[in-house]
This record gives sequence, structure tokens and C-alpha cells, in this order.
Amino acid sequence: MRDVDELLDSPLALVPVIVAAVAVVHALVRLVRRRRQRRREQGWRLVHELKAYAAWIESLGGEPFASTSPEELTSAQPLRNARAIVHRHFPPLGQAVLRLLRADNQLMRYLWEQKLLRLSDPAAWVAPERDPAYRQLRDTQDDLIDEIIAGCQELTGDRARPWRGTEMDSDFFATRGAATNPCR
Repeated sequence: MRDVDELLDSPLALVPVIVAAVAVVHALVRLVRRRRQRRREQGWRLVHELKAYAAWIESLGGEPFASTSPEELTSAQPLRNARAIVHRHFPPLGQAVLRLLRADNQLMRYLWEQKLLRLSDPAAWVAPERDPAYRQLRDTQDDLIDEIIAGCQELTGDRARPWRGTEMDSDFFATRGAATNPCR
């Protein structure tokens, strides 16, 4: 026992222990950085999908759909992608995404009702850009998208980055090295 005590009292005996401790700390720091980077990447993917969804909604121009394919009768692919990202990487944002899905449902119902109204009573139909009900639905969606983006910022630690505003902005994507066509 005395030899062990003498060995531990020697400064050279502590070198392997210190090296091992530094190696463990270094590995943990790398792991934390890698996880943080992955989370940030998923945050940018989420923002990208939300912006793509907003652009898709705007591209509809007040028309629910151009065809009747089964894919068009479900939510937009960018919205489904955003929901999957939130489910996997940002569960605290789940309630906000649920509210966005409800808002999407309300807007689609509104667009179908307007299409039927235009076909059955064209004089009563109002173009979406002049319809306050449409604008309110779109503003609600944009507010929800901004809320999700702000929550994502908070969760990723990117509070200082300019993520607000959901219009499809090619400069936004170019500054982040992402493609401007996020739809698959």
C-alpha cells in the first residue's frame, strides 16, 4: 500500500490521469458541439420547410388545387416535412405545429368554399387579395410560422439571427448555403 501512496504522491504519476481526464473532456465537448450543430442544421431545415410552405400557399393564388391528385388532397409536402422535423428534433414546438395544421385545414376549407361559390354564384365571389377573411387566415398562418421559427431559434440558441418573415426569399437561403427550391 505504501508503494501505491508513494506513486500517487509523485507528480509524474498524475500525468496519465490528467491526460485521460483531458481526453474525456475533449470527447464530451466534441459530442456536445456535434449535437448542437445537428440541432442547428435541423432548425435551418425546419425554417426552410416553413418558408417553402408559406410560398406554396401564396402560389395557390386563392385556388385550392389545380388537379385532383390524391397528393394534393393532403397537406403540402413542406408542411409534412416541417411536422416530421418538429416531431423528431423539436417536440416542444409540437403544439404550435398542431395549430398551424389546423390553420392550414381552415384555409383549405375556405379555398374550397370559395371555389364552389365562384362556380355557383360568380357575382358573390370576391378575389382572395380583396377578401379580408382570406387575408386573416393567411396572417394567422404567417403568425404561427413566425412563432414556430422563434421557438426554433430559442431551442437552437440562434436568437440573434434574422429568421422572421416567411416570404420565399432567395437571399435568405443563399446566405445559408441552401437551395431555393425546398420542395421535393
